[in-house]
Order: sequence, then structure tokens, then C-alpha cells
Amino acid sequence: MRRAAYRIIAGKKATYLGLGTGRSRVAESIRDDERAMLTVCTTENPLRGLEGVAFSLPRVIGASGATVTLTPRLSAEEDALLRRSGEMLRRIVDEIPSSS
Repeated sequence: MRRAAYRIIAGKKATYLGLGTGRSRVAESIRDDERAMLTVCTTENPLRGLEGVAFSLPRVIGASGATVTLTPRLSAEEDALLRRSGEMLRRIVDEIPSSS
């Protein structure tokens, strides 16, 4: 996935069409209550210790929003790397000045 945007840009000269298509698909699933399995990002995640950190995970999407989240099985190394990334994101967000 890290290099997907580069391949899209090389082939189509832009990535915005892919983003629009993805957003449209999520909207259709909500509108039509499809309960489709889509990979979407929310801050509600089942990863203990990383509550409030946004992750893209496979989720069932319908009129009620994301109703079911599938958590992939991770190796110990993958879990450690994911947690490191989540902790890094949390630190970065915590450094952003509050607007209030």
C-alpha cells in the first residue's frame, strides 16, 4: 500500500480519482444500508492501549455507520510495529496546539 499512490500517479498522473471513488463507495454503502465490508479509518478501534488513535481496518458499513470491525491477526513483530506507529501518531497529535 505504501507505494500504491506512486503507481497510480505513474499510470494516471493523479490519485484524486481513487480517493473520490473510495468516498463514493462508502457513501453508497451508508445510503443503501449495504452492510458492505470496507476498509475505513475511525478512532474507534479494538487495539488495547491505542484507544482514540485512528486506524484503517476492515469494517461492516451500513446506515448505522461502522457496526463491526474485523481485527487482523498480527505476528508479534507486526503488533509491535503497529503499536509503535500508533504511539507515534498519538504523540504527534498531542503536540498540536489546541484551538480553544
